[in-house]
Amino acid sequence: MSEQPAAKVRVKRGTAQQHLLDSAQQLFGDKGYRGTTTKDIAQHAGVSENLIFRYFKSKSELLLASVVNPLFEVLQTFRDDWQRDDAFRAQPHQEVVHTFVARIVDLIDSHHGLARAILNVLVERPSDFDTPAIGARFAALLTDMAPPMAEFLGNRGLAATNPGLVLRMGIISAITNVVLLPESYGEGDQPPTKAVIVDELTNFVVYGLQGSSS
Repeated sequence: MSEQPAAKVRVKRGTAQQHLLDSAQQLFGDKGYRGTTTKDIAQHAGVSENLIFRYFKSKSELLLASVVNPLFEVLQTFRDDWQRDDAFRAQPHQEVVHTFVARIVDLIDSHHGLARAILNVLVERPSDFDTPAIGARFAALLTDMAPPMAEFLGNRGLAATNPGLVLRMGIISAITNVVLLPESYGEGDQPPTKAVIVDELTNFVVYGLQGSSS
């Protein structure tokens, strides 16, 4: 379904940048990176195209700000909680996994455009966007989390030969399930709620870890 330009309304002072970020995230998700122009984004946001370049040097920089950075923010918050919050790590492992999955699912559920855009970028690998650098940034984040994750799993009697793989699979599963799972239900069928998705993904991870240690 094609996107209609936003109504021509006066954008309040100080809000134009956020309008651009919101519009870019939605359009990158709906039309892909290559299929979205800066003119499309400006029209959707109700501002002039020239205004984009007051805030962002290029379309690829706008992609970074509207799509990639929001996901990293929630991952970095979880990493900080993991490393600094002894009470958080002391919770039962089911609660820790549930919290992690719920945070990712909440982010994606409230920003479907973000999730679709991330998937589109990974598939398209646009030539003017440094996809390998994003991968390296993601890998560095997980590298920080993997050793304490391995210690946590070992202390709980859970086995994981590759904690980094567990983290990757959890994150990717959350993104793809929120975006794609509803599309697997026919007309008239009721897709699962967000709470059900979180619970089932948590069980998938927890019981998988328990099974690998038996």
